[in-house]
Amino acid sequence: MRTTIVLTALLAAAPSQAKPPAVEPRATAALERMGAFLREQQSFTVHMRTETDYVLDTGQKVRLDATGDLRVRRPDRVRADVESERKDRQYYYDGTSFTIYGPKVGYYATVSAPPTILQTADMLQTRYGLELPMVDLFRWGSEESDFDEITSATYIGEARIDGVDTDHYAFRQPGLDWQIWIKRGEQPVPKKLVLTTTDDPARPERDIELSWELGVRHPDSDFAFTPPKDSQQIKLVEISEENHAPVTSQRDRAARRAREHRQ
Repeated sequence: MRTTIVLTALLAAAPSQAKPPAVEPRATAALERMGAFLREQQSFTVHMRTETDYVLDTGQKVRLDATGDLRVRRPDRVRADVESERKDRQYYYDGTSFTIYGPKVGYYATVSAPPTILQTADMLQTRYGLELPMVDLFRWGSEESDFDEITSATYIGEARIDGVDTDHYAFRQPGLDWQIWIKRGEQPVPKKLVLTTTDDPARPERDIELSWELGVRHPDSDFAFTPPKDSQQIKLVEISEENHAPVTSQRDRAARRAREHRQ
């Protein structure tokens, strides 16, 4: 009986181990540092390789691959070329107009655009339900970033991606788990992301791998669209008024991508 009393007293007196915070300051600081660095980059190219899960009406998941190149000259130039198993698309933004072109089908659509990349991305999403490739690169660190939605942030450890030393972080927010691998050193660019939609029972994922060329000089001609011979212009149709709500979160963008590929 005495032994039991002594053990109970010792356990009560022992300091309890403090649980680590759900949102580790180190992890959110890494996002802020990355976002600040990306905002400083005025001209660059990003090569991307993606694998995306799509859920069929039967509930089965299928995974489709895509590759692409993104050329950027801030504040008002973007060119993206994306090739996937289902379709190829080219995107041109020259500071005053935006054009999307499908080389395989020969159709293109052009609309007037606002004077900055981020404003154009917002306009395309809210008015046309159209997403610029890798739009998050322009939102990180801005007022539209999703940091306030983060409920869990964890530093996982060091990792080597395509010969590049990175730090691996895991984040959670409503409807979305995501991981990011950020290059170590003075150029903290994202090298890889994995996005998992958690409010879908199938939990579809999207894997993104990125390689960067910083400081690349892009001439105006890179962002100018000239209709190819025999191509045909069509109208970019606006989405219905009830669907004009802004789409700025990663979760909402993932849901929109899934809807588009079911059509």
